[in-house]
Amino acid sequence: MAGRLRRRGLTVSTLGFAMLLGIASGVVWIESSRSADTGSDPLAPALVEAVGKQMHHEACGSCHVAYAPYFLPADSWHAMADALPEHFGVRLRLDETERRVIVAWLLAKAADVGGSVIGAEVMARLAASDQPGRVTATRWFRHRHLMISRSTWALPVVATPANCPACHRDAHQGIFDERSVHIPG
Repeated sequence: MAGRLRRRGLTVSTLGFAMLLGIASGVVWIESSRSADTGSDPLAPALVEAVGKQMHHEACGSCHVAYAPYFLPADSWHAMADALPEHFGVRLRLDETERRVIVAWLLAKAADVGGSVIGAEVMARLAASDQPGRVTATRWFRHRHLMISRSTWALPVVATPANCPACHRDAHQGIFDERSVHIPG
């Protein structure tokens, strides 16, 4: 079966994502039908938990590291979502269901929601007036990368502080501990 799918230009991952999107669309439709009389349109928390991370990795990870939600507070994720479809100079193609599920998942796991050691560290370094628009703009990020020289950031293999996999070998799995770091140069 997988061989036939590959010959047609589809992958099992693509089909899995399509199935998740179909399930998410159905649940969103059911939830919106139930809440039509109240004017609210909440997503089912079980749906967000079940498919949010996968949708986030598929949609965001296709262009850059799908940053873990605990790297930014909820207000920052809200601001980013409100700016969509524009995203750092790129116009994203997310349908409304994808956008809603991904944003709900990011907000449920944001730095200021709790439950993450890194999220707590991010929040501890955040001033009340801070609303960072990107992970690399947080005081936590700058503190953690203080010893990285300008010449390292300028290396072609690194190119930008947002290129986490250049140094963090397991960044695509959401692992950023010191044991998996290899600074180029």
